[in-house]
Amino acid sequence: MIANGVPVIFRPVEGHATGQIGYVLGDSADGVAVVIDPPAGETELILALLTESGLRLVMVLRTHVHANDTGNCAALCERTGAVLVSGETARNGSDAVRRAVHGDVLTFGGQVIRVLATPGHTSNCVSYLWHDRLMCGDTFDLGSCSAENSESNPAELYDSLTRHIFPLPDQVLVFPAHAMKARRVAMLAELRARLTPVLARGRDAFITEMASRQRSGSAGSGSSRAY
Repeated sequence: MIANGVPVIFRPVEGHATGQIGYVLGDSADGVAVVIDPPAGETELILALLTESGLRLVMVLRTHVHANDTGNCAALCERTGAVLVSGETARNGSDAVRRAVHGDVLTFGGQVIRVLATPGHTSNCVSYLWHDRLMCGDTFDLGSCSAENSESNPAELYDSLTRHIFPLPDQVLVFPAHAMKARRVAMLAELRARLTPVLARGRDAFITEMASRQRSGSAGSGSSRAY
């Protein structure tokens, strides 16, 4: 992959046990890389990919961390010396965390990653924009905001979508932390078109819609997901 004339690496890594999808981003010219949402149990695979590509891991980025999350990335950070980066209020089981806030710019080699605050799925969610690619965790899993989940917040999700994500260019490619209806990537223009009908009714209506889906039992079925 060539970005702005520089050879870069973009490698999805899917966890066999969890279905979680992580992403390795590498700057071949400077020999450094970051990994976003490394799936639990895939540390050895990620290390092998880095070695094969001649890359040194400098940051581990999390889009979100659940209260009961046990995948704190400690082993990956300890073995590589990488810095753990996560949302401002995320719980990671470690004090050695760089807190990412909206508007932050993260750099590795000659590469730039922009941080967007995208709470909703959890209160600490952030998304990472790299070139034309947005790694957004579970932001587009609307089912999480119609489930009996104390960490989700439909009002925050509405604000995240309308203020921080959908103003991005149409051609942005959206990469989630889990495949949704077998989809692993979608153009932002497509997602905006699909969600416009419900978002256009306004913030209060969106919150009501999520509550209605919860009562109807659609949460968890996959029918409420954007893909």
